[in-house]
Amino acid sequence: MTNRRAFSNAAMLAVVLSLALPALVQVAHAEESRPRIGLCLAGGGARGGAHVGVLKVMEELRIPVDYIAGTSIGSIMGGLYASGYSPQEMDSLITQIEWAAVFKDTPPRTQIEYRRKAEDRLPYFGIEFGWKDGKLRTPSGLIAGQKLNFVLREINLRSAGINDFDDLPIPYRAIAADLKDGSMVVIDHGSVADAMRASMAIPGAFTPHEYDGRTVVDGGMVRNLPYDVVKSMGADVVIAVDVGTPVGALSDDPSFLGVVSRTLDLATKANVAVSRTQFTDQDLLMIPDLGPVTTASFDLLGEAALRGEAVARANIDRLRQFSVSEAEYAAWRAHQRAKRERPVIEVSKVSLELGERVDARRVTPRILTRAGEPLDLAVLQQDIARVYRLGEFQSVDYRLERATPDAPANVIFTAREKGWGPNYLRLGLALEDHFDGNASYNLLFYHRRATINSLGAEWRNQFAIGNRFILNTEFYQPLTYSGRFFIAPSFAFELDKYRTFDSNGEGVSVDRDRLGGTLDLGLALSIWGEMRVGIYRGRVDGSTEDVAVPYEFDDMEGGVRAVIAIDHLDNLDFPRNGWTAVANARLSRPDLGSDLNYDQASFMARTAASTGRVTLLARVEGGTSFNSKLPAYDRFQLGGFTRISGLSPGEMQGDEYALAGFGTYVRIANMGPGLINNIYAGVMAEAGQTWLLDEDNVLEGQRFAGGAFLGVETLFGPAYFGYGLTDGGDDSLYFYLGRMF
Repeated sequence: MTNRRAFSNAAMLAVVLSLALPALVQVAHAEESRPRIGLCLAGGGARGGAHVGVLKVMEELRIPVDYIAGTSIGSIMGGLYASGYSPQEMDSLITQIEWAAVFKDTPPRTQIEYRRKAEDRLPYFGIEFGWKDGKLRTPSGLIAGQKLNFVLREINLRSAGINDFDDLPIPYRAIAADLKDGSMVVIDHGSVADAMRASMAIPGAFTPHEYDGRTVVDGGMVRNLPYDVVKSMGADVVIAVDVGTPVGALSDDPSFLGVVSRTLDLATKANVAVSRTQFTDQDLLMIPDLGPVTTASFDLLGEAALRGEAVARANIDRLRQFSVSEAEYAAWRAHQRAKRERPVIEVSKVSLELGERVDARRVTPRILTRAGEPLDLAVLQQDIARVYRLGEFQSVDYRLERATPDAPANVIFTAREKGWGPNYLRLGLALEDHFDGNASYNLLFYHRRATINSLGAEWRNQFAIGNRFILNTEFYQPLTYSGRFFIAPSFAFELDKYRTFDSNGEGVSVDRDRLGGTLDLGLALSIWGEMRVGIYRGRVDGSTEDVAVPYEFDDMEGGVRAVIAIDHLDNLDFPRNGWTAVANARLSRPDLGSDLNYDQASFMARTAASTGRVTLLARVEGGTSFNSKLPAYDRFQLGGFTRISGLSPGEMQGDEYALAGFGTYVRIANMGPGLINNIYAGVMAEAGQTWLLDEDNVLEGQRFAGGAFLGVETLFGPAYFGYGLTDGGDDSLYFYLGRMF
């Protein structure tokens, strides 16, 4: 029985070989009889969309590609084609990617740990500095590229597990430059996503990339048109597409970024000029007319593809010289498809490569990829996101190592710590003007000392100088490596001159000093929020100025407090989707050192939903003293824009309050990244009231108000110019630089 089965299998194998042999001979003969074609794709940012249009025409003409070399955006387009993507798939892919979001380091705000989200509550600038070894440090590029890494990993799932780029459906090379000596680096192994990221690490924009122990940057610095590289791979003839940006006229007073950009353009132009001299009459160099498409016009990638198709059709007679028969092209395609089929990757081991500061025990619980299971790339991407959420890494990535192409893989997570840490600094500015002679401003400073111990303790300090002086310091100590439970002692000192209103509705200036400390025990809810409960002690004193009947207070404070906060908004300044809610309670008790006995609780919920450029907003909030009389300095307040617009801030005060607001805004302009980004116009409607303890808490007497505003996203934070009007006829103009909603 065994011999019969063996004979049957041998006979079947013989039949298969007899049928396949002619096709194999045909492929081999075709490859020997035609010239080997190399594709050379230049860098040029968004102008690289033209590469897709050229590839479309090449496939129509049945032009096989045997080797590909690309630089910067050319390395991305070339790598995708080499991995088996069709031009149609590439076109769909690159036009669906939200490139504006990709060129930002942070993941979507909804996926950030709440601890880091909480820093958004004050209007700090987006740039983070560091203090290390007695020097002020900055990131080595404006963009670390973490989001870009995510995208490149995702679009290169087809090539995951391939280490040698000659094993791709089409052999491939990416070009980078060694930052140490300026030499060209030809990337021929590793991961395709890594190769792409290294090749487009534009100096000053993206942080440099590590490849085989070398620090590399954008290859356009040394070889933007890598003709010699694709020739060295074995190409007999080369089809090249140059999408580099022409060097324009120099302005009379160029900016810093303008000087950097022009320097890069000149370096690229010089090495491209050398590369062009290497072309022969057998080669074809195409230079598309890209018109309005600039290096940064990623919203015009589709337009660039059309212009690439146009230049290919203009050279169609030359391109036809490289065409092959339908049978030869089908054989080449079959060979490509065979190399695209990848076996399931078995995970043999999961390991970490970390820096010196972050303990591996904080990272390991966030990784769900397991040894002995098939590699799930979706889970792998989620693992990377969870590790990055710690907030201590400049980038998080992975690589696969295995003894042979078919052997189980060792999955190695690599987390690169922020080189400018562990002391992080941020600056901020808040301006407020109601055009009634009561403008205010505050400069803000933020310091965070991270990873103080193996559990991830951090010391956070916040300062404000201006109309208010505030010092707030907190030591945040996780109690487990997962960070789920924590203890947080804090101290705050505040000198404040603020405006309140007397019983006659007249504005009164109050000096208030507050000093106190809190000890909280908390539960971290990962990306969602946190819960805290603790005790507080302190002292508050102050007095009114320039009034007939002065009001003075000097009270000791002490009691219990609790906070529950949830934050799932996608943007705190101009949210498009999501919601947030926070509930506070404070029980002031003489047994805990207070001079006063009262209770206080409040709740606020806010949500946003969008369709197209239009966003709808809703907010509801309220507070109560549970029939205990609040001290004047701790009463609930309404007034100011979006909080009964038309009134001054604090004009309505009470022991209880309620407020509801609804509104909408629309994005009316997108200026692109720079000093000014998006511009919005919106309207709001509000209803609310405050009540003192001796009043009835009924809806009678509700105040109604509305307003309109213009909002601008700026380099220094959100700016708002608004107008508010109440039902009683009070109105006011407002200007804010800093968060308002």
